[in-house]
Amino acid sequence: MSKVRDASRGVLPNVSKDERALLVVVNFSTGGEQRFQWLYEWMDTNAVVVAELMMKPHYRHIDTLAGDNVTSSEFVNRIISLAQDPQTKVLDVFLNLHGSPDALHFDDGSITSSALKSQLQAADLKHRLRLLYSTACYGANHAPDFVGAGFRVASGAIEVNANQLYDYPLQLYHWGTYKTYRSAVKAGNDPALMTIQDTLARAFFGDVVNSEKIIEGKKHTRITSEAI
Repeated sequence: MSKVRDASRGVLPNVSKDERALLVVVNFSTGGEQRFQWLYEWMDTNAVVVAELMMKPHYRHIDTLAGDNVTSSEFVNRIISLAQDPQTKVLDVFLNLHGSPDALHFDDGSITSSALKSQLQAADLKHRLRLLYSTACYGANHAPDFVGAGFRVASGAIEVNANQLYDYPLQLYHWGTYKTYRSAVKAGNDPALMTIQDTLARAFFGDVVNSEKIIEGKKHTRITSEAI
């Protein structure tokens, strides 16, 4: 693969496909309101299928953590294992879980993002951890902890996230076409589309719906960038 060029920066670092690994974490079906169970089951399937379809050309290895395997300890262990693989130069994570203002909800219960930060900090993986893209509600609250844990860049929704239907594939598309992560998030934050989705969602969830994604960390990260 030829090196990606940027007019203002010249030749950018070139982390090749063979040096990239991706972890897709999916479990909306556990937790959440029972009346939306059908939707959460579809979202679980869709998150995996879209990631496999759109990201397979760009990663040596895509690992999926789903269903009742999505415990907080397994989440941390899987990140450590993938990041320590000698073939992996950078590890990215797509996180599809329910969230609350200070916590993420796993199959075995909730855990604060600060607790996850402490566990990942102890593993000292910042030389391998690169992107954490979260579709969880209140993911913007968790993003600083993931950057503190070692990820180069992280993002998430300000409050309840209601625009995953188009935000997820749009972000993945732009990420896979070597755009900066800032550009990928901007595409998903399309005001017209987001207003429609958030307005519809407020009929069920009230005024706590705000799907706008906030970025923490190095916004100009690309799929070819180093982790540090």
